[in-house]
Amino acid sequence: YRNYHDLFNTTLALSITAFLLLVISYTFTIMTININGIDQHLNLSSLFVVMFEHEYYFVGIMLSFLIVLFPLVILGSLILLLLLMRRKKSPYLVKRLLILTARLIPWNMVDIFFISILVAMVKLFDFAQIDLGVAFISFIVVLLLDLVLIKRISFNELWLNYQETYESRHVL
Repeated sequence: YRNYHDLFNTTLALSITAFLLLVISYTFTIMTININGIDQHLNLSSLFVVMFEHEYYFVGIMLSFLIVLFPLVILGSLILLLLLMRRKKSPYLVKRLLILTARLIPWNMVDIFFISILVAMVKLFDFAQIDLGVAFISFIVVLLLDLVLIKRISFNELWLNYQETYESRHVL
């Protein structure tokens, strides 16, 4: 934390970029698999459709939370948290967002989902032609940004900054 003043701005910029790329990853095609002339487009919505068609309701719901909802909530709350702390607004909301984000980060499973895609690709290389889509590249960048953000964010530092910013104003 040598450049403490720049920490908020760069973390905010990385969070916004990761959020936008995550939305791209969820909406576009991850890969196209061609087996014997038949193309299959893999995207996130098709994954959930297959889960529910095969009556894996619990798995489908867990996947929707772990690889869609939680990562979006983590990045969205981090963006809102940093914006509010930067403007020194809404102390109650900032405190709640700090707690929420710290509790949800261990449940972010986008990296595990990406590893499972890589394992499936390795198994399919002998049988199919695989074309990578925009979402695949976007996932790679999201994972790199996620790694940088996790290493960059110290909730202890954010909490200390919260106490300095908000609780020192109420001492008088």
